[in-house]
Amino acid sequence: MTTTTLRNSVRPGDRSAPALLTNSGLLIGLAADDRPVTLPHDGGHVLVAAGSGGGTTTVLRSLAAQALVSGARTDILDLSHCEHSWADALPGARHLHDAAAIHDYLLIAAADLNSAPRVAPATGWGARRVLIVEELSRLADALRGYWIETRPETQLQEAPGVEALALLLASGRAYGWTVIAGDTGGTVPGPGPLHHRHFPTRVLGYGRRLWLQLAPGHDAPPYSHVTGRFHLVAGNTATPFQALYLTEAQATTLASTSAPGTEQQGCA
Repeated sequence: MTTTTLRNSVRPGDRSAPALLTNSGLLIGLAADDRPVTLPHDGGHVLVAAGSGGGTTTVLRSLAAQALVSGARTDILDLSHCEHSWADALPGARHLHDAAAIHDYLLIAAADLNSAPRVAPATGWGARRVLIVEELSRLADALRGYWIETRPETQLQEAPGVEALALLLASGRAYGWTVIAGDTGGTVPGPGPLHHRHFPTRVLGYGRRLWLQLAPGHDAPPYSHVTGRFHLVAGNTATPFQALYLTEAQATTLASTSAPGTEQQGCA
């Protein structure tokens, strides 16, 4: 299959995206012959990785909006200049953009796993907790910096916020959590608590180094100049597709149909 058969854009108003809101998974885009590419609820945590400007934020935005529509409680951790301010004040969404608030949120979420009921693998998106992480590596660095600045007297090998996020990645699936994290600039989590082994599903842009790290069993595809061109890598399969593009206004409108949920915290 070659990428020449793919559309150059996929938008919600386009008749080429009939799977939006009608498929059991979250629509991530269209493959060759307009075949829907979706994220199933049982596919594990998702890592979206591409170079700077490669479209990771757009992919996270479209998935977050659909998660909200499905009824999933959706929290967004966003240190990147309020990239997800479209979700402010939306029912069912919580948007955190401050390192201190994110630190506290993660510690509480990790601690809550001790008393949380287990969620069956067959449970759909509507019963899951979806955690959207903008710039995973940057967030980890910010959490480490926050801990060093606020607790200089402690001698810990790793910042508690990073450890809490690692616990959600390692054990959260059994309790209904799905983490969808983005990373740009060719920097992806390697050895350490946020290792990319926690992400069995990977949405990859272009770059030989990126593919060597995250898809070692696959040949890196030739570079594409089409904005929004990705590959869904799961197991032994790498499927090229054109990502669904939602503007911030479209994401807000789409997500507004979700059921009431948690409190919100917007950008200052």
